[in-house]
Amino acid sequence: MKRQVNLPVLVKRIEPDRPYLRISEVAVCCRIHPGLVHRFVRLGLVDPIDTRETPERWLFESEAVPLIAKIIRLRNELGINYSGVGVVLDLLERINTLEDRIRELERGL
Repeated sequence: MKRQVNLPVLVKRIEPDRPYLRISEVAVCCRIHPGLVHRFVRLGLVDPIDTRETPERWLFESEAVPLIAKIIRLRNELGINYSGVGVVLDLLERINTLEDRIRELERGL
């Protein structure tokens, strides 16, 4: 039986004074090929600020880096396909929203 080894996803630090990153910078931070970032955009998993430009000129918020790291972990560690990753990300966002709402309600009691 094959033993699965879970390797951490390494993410480079982002300079705090640079809130936006080009596709190549996102790829370097995530240690992936820019084409994979482009694929994530096409699949609707990651959104650049504006897609009217060519992909090389797309700008991403710095939050795209940890999001891509999460996508890669879901794919590599759990074997979830990219369509499933989108569903998982949506559900995680809904859970966070609900947990925030519960905390608000508990503070109001």
